[in-house]
Amino acid sequence: MSLRHLCLAGFAIAAALPAHAQSRPNEEYFTNKVVAAGKAITRNQCAELEALETASWVEVNGRGECLRYYAAGLKSGTNPIVAAWMHGDVMGSKPEQIGHQEGLSVAGMIEQERALSEHFGVPFIFLARPGAYGSSGKFWTTRHTPREAALMNAHIDLLKKRYGIGQWSLGGSSAGGTLTAEFLARRSDLKCAVISSGASAYEAYLQAHGVKTRLAKPETWFDPYRSLERVPKDPARRIFVIGDPRETNVLFHTQRLYFDGLAARGHKAWLVPLERARPPRFHSLVDFGETATGLCAQGVETDKLLQTLQSMPEQPERISN
Repeated sequence: MSLRHLCLAGFAIAAALPAHAQSRPNEEYFTNKVVAAGKAITRNQCAELEALETASWVEVNGRGECLRYYAAGLKSGTNPIVAAWMHGDVMGSKPEQIGHQEGLSVAGMIEQERALSEHFGVPFIFLARPGAYGSSGKFWTTRHTPREAALMNAHIDLLKKRYGIGQWSLGGSSAGGTLTAEFLARRSDLKCAVISSGASAYEAYLQAHGVKTRLAKPETWFDPYRSLERVPKDPARRIFVIGDPRETNVLFHTQRLYFDGLAARGHKAWLVPLERARPPRFHSLVDFGETATGLCAQGVETDKLLQTLQSMPEQPERISN
């Protein structure tokens, strides 16, 4: 069930996409140089991308960003359930450590979502975080901040209204998983939440790595673990916390900490240990997270969903995350 073929650059769209409720490509490619410098998009420029259904102008506290998204499988009018994916970081612990998106294109991202939508039989949307995958902003200074969480949450609201979306099957990898966990406490429209290698107990993550400078400024980050009391009760919602026990980045015991917090509060949650990530960090389980997000959106029974994840091979190399 590997989707490694989705991660190559320069896809050609196999067939013309519908004229409405689908993202349409332009000639844009993503580069690490733009990520390093930060990207500015004016409101008028964003309107042109909005017309192609690959962007939304999102304002928080009077400041706007042009946030990108790549969608396939949406129906005109209403969409009862949509699967959405939030990617992990495209920068490491130093500004010059940039990866994942180099060489990918808007057309390639749309094709990736088309393949996912066709495979799982549900609409799929890739949500680009500020400063990455074509979104405006500076990734280095915005990632993990309360502003990033507010922007992404507001973007989900805009898309929900635009496409008549009833519920979300929301998933994310790494920092995208952290956002997914945070939105459990902010939203009541999540049918599914898939947290893949996510720092859902963010303070514990910082402590595990001894990041004293960040720990000293708690106002500059958010911690889903601190928001557990605000997660609304919903007996129909399913939450999957997926990680590799060998993980050296987001240590598995910090992922378990968040899961234990969910379980202690009576939420329907599953901790899914999968020794399938690639060395040396054993961090990325993107294929597994996307699979869980798609299957949960389908309404596949939990036992079958977990069996499917367990039967998948090791995570292949891929560019998009």
